[in-house]
Amino acid sequence: MKYAHRCSQILLPALAMSVGWGFRGNYGHEAGAMVPGALVALAVCLTSGRPEWWQRGTLMAFLGAIGWAFGGQMSYGRVIGYTAGSQFLDVTYGYASLFLIGALWGGIGAGILALSITMKRSELERFTIPLAFLWVFWLALDLSGLTSGLFELWNPYDVDWVAAGSAALVSFLLYRARPDFRAPCRLLLLLSVGWLLGFFLLTMVLGLRMTPPRGDNWAGCVGVFIALVYELRQQQNRAALRWCGYGFLFGGLGFLLGDFVNMLGRAQWSIIGTWPLLQGLDYWKWMEQLFGLIMGAGIGWGAQSFARQQTADQNSQAANALQPETIALESPAEDVATRGMNLIGLIFLLIILPWKNLHKNVFRWQEAGWIPDEYAGLAGTLWFLIVGILLSLAIGFAICKAKRNQLALIPASSLGRAQWLFLLILWMSLAGDFCGTLPRLDSRGVFVVQISFWITGALCTLLVVRIQEANQLLPTGFWKSTDSRWSFHVLTRLGAAIAVLLLCGAIGWLTIQTHDEPLPGSHLRFETSETQH
Repeated sequence: MKYAHRCSQILLPALAMSVGWGFRGNYGHEAGAMVPGALVALAVCLTSGRPEWWQRGTLMAFLGAIGWAFGGQMSYGRVIGYTAGSQFLDVTYGYASLFLIGALWGGIGAGILALSITMKRSELERFTIPLAFLWVFWLALDLSGLTSGLFELWNPYDVDWVAAGSAALVSFLLYRARPDFRAPCRLLLLLSVGWLLGFFLLTMVLGLRMTPPRGDNWAGCVGVFIALVYELRQQQNRAALRWCGYGFLFGGLGFLLGDFVNMLGRAQWSIIGTWPLLQGLDYWKWMEQLFGLIMGAGIGWGAQSFARQQTADQNSQAANALQPETIALESPAEDVATRGMNLIGLIFLLIILPWKNLHKNVFRWQEAGWIPDEYAGLAGTLWFLIVGILLSLAIGFAICKAKRNQLALIPASSLGRAQWLFLLILWMSLAGDFCGTLPRLDSRGVFVVQISFWITGALCTLLVVRIQEANQLLPTGFWKSTDSRWSFHVLTRLGAAIAVLLLCGAIGWLTIQTHDEPLPGSHLRFETSETQH
């Protein structure tokens, strides 16, 4: 049972992020990336065996969604085109760029998620009003047309400078407005200024462009990652830095290896070109799911390291020496009652997140001619707006009743509530994605991908419902998040960096061996004497 539980600590986050990343591929951008972020956070929470983590399930899902949203602004389609070429320099550059994109995505996501289990409840609760105010401010900018107007005024590099600049402005004003806003607004200000500096220095000053003429949001994300690492080091939050390292490494490996499989599919290499079952598949979607599988496994492995097995000290009593000592990350302090963060977290996860993604289904149905132009004097699309508003009101009413402990549907235990939240986000997303792809379900590739989604979702459900209160972890010792033993040794970091560089070159060389000519969708990044002729 012990080994089965340890396997599930890696398997469930891997599967959850895999299917979540497949969903993200169909909806794109920051809102799409929030779904795998929320799912992997809840998967880690549920399999942790930590009752105090179960109690923070909503908080972990909320911060997981926010953490992985940052990477959603980065473009990687053209980078994948570089890896489809036939020149070693182009292909290796493409894989190295993909590693960086995935590493930034996973590193930022894991670092922000780590705050949910290393910060005091009172510290996290102070983020409630600043986060809500910032979201309302962004919504006002979008609805008023100011966002698009500012982009038209200046946006030569196709980057999200308006969001970063407005976040810096709002954070600064709130920082000056009230003393209790200073700690959360300092972090928000640091991240937004980090984005602006990263873009300004890397792209505008140094002229570094990863995928011209596509956007250079990657440079802003480099600034965010550096700012986040700086803040964690200032806090001496070595546990969060450790998890950040796992996300960075496995996020990069996920993108790198996932695209390698995509290239094998495009080249119809070996049995892929001869086995009928592997013909006509959408290898781009399998690439995305492999992204998530590897990154999610790394996040799960990182979380597992917070409950590590150690050999008992030789001086301990004989009775204790028979059992290995279980050292775990110290529990976060619950120094105040749960208030605003859980509330806005549920509203965000169950109302705002579905709106941000699933409204795109209506436009897909409209393009396919599935929606009448009007009914009862109202446009066909307007009826979906009415239904969406009614459903949102119903969910909002249920959240309010649950907050007052008046909703019998919600379990009394923290574990049960976290399980429900995971299953709601998972199946709401999968059902919505299935409905959105119905017009294209006759395609072999789309059909197989949807079947894989539902199989993965069923496996996730099976793993979640088998978790019981008896699975809780009972550590015999704790390390604080500031303990230096959470840090990676410098030789470990150096070895990982060298291994990644060698891997990029090796994967680049192997990819070129699978085809003689550039594959469909390939792009050139560097002009050589061969390409000029």
